[in-house]
Amino acid sequence: MLNILIPVDGSRNALRAVEYVIQYRAMHDELINVNLANIQPRLSRYITRFVPSANVRMLQQERAEQALKGAVDMLIKAGVEHSVHINKGDAAEGIVACAQETASQKIVMGTTRKNALSRFFQGSVVSKVMAITDLPVEVVAKENATKLARFGIPVGVGLAVLWLAVE
Repeated sequence: MLNILIPVDGSRNALRAVEYVIQYRAMHDELINVNLANIQPRLSRYITRFVPSANVRMLQQERAEQALKGAVDMLIKAGVEHSVHINKGDAAEGIVACAQETASQKIVMGTTRKNALSRFFQGSVVSKVMAITDLPVEVVAKENATKLARFGIPVGVGLAVLWLAVE
């Protein structure tokens, strides 16, 4: 049985990774088990200082369930065996830790198509996961980033450099 981890954040790209795994199962006669992972970011201590910890946990649980709902529904409809895992912390580190805990054999992640400069300035969870894990990582990229995401950051950086040069 192939054990696959799919990080899910509720985005269309994450759902495309789930679709990809469902299609993979349909094309291959291999049994698979899907582990859905949602990593909730830790809230700043400036916020948690004024909010009871039970409320913070409840908020994170609600956000995780909402993010996972679409993926869970898709897997149930397709009849794919799955389990759900919710962790807190850094996204990339949490994904790799969850993969180790579940003895996953590979990680399938969804992403948008961006240029290298945008990925450099925005950071990429996919790149971080690939850097810190020994497992194979399959990246499902079907959709281009918005024009603002593709050109906004490089243009912003160029304008900042031009402004500094003028000063």
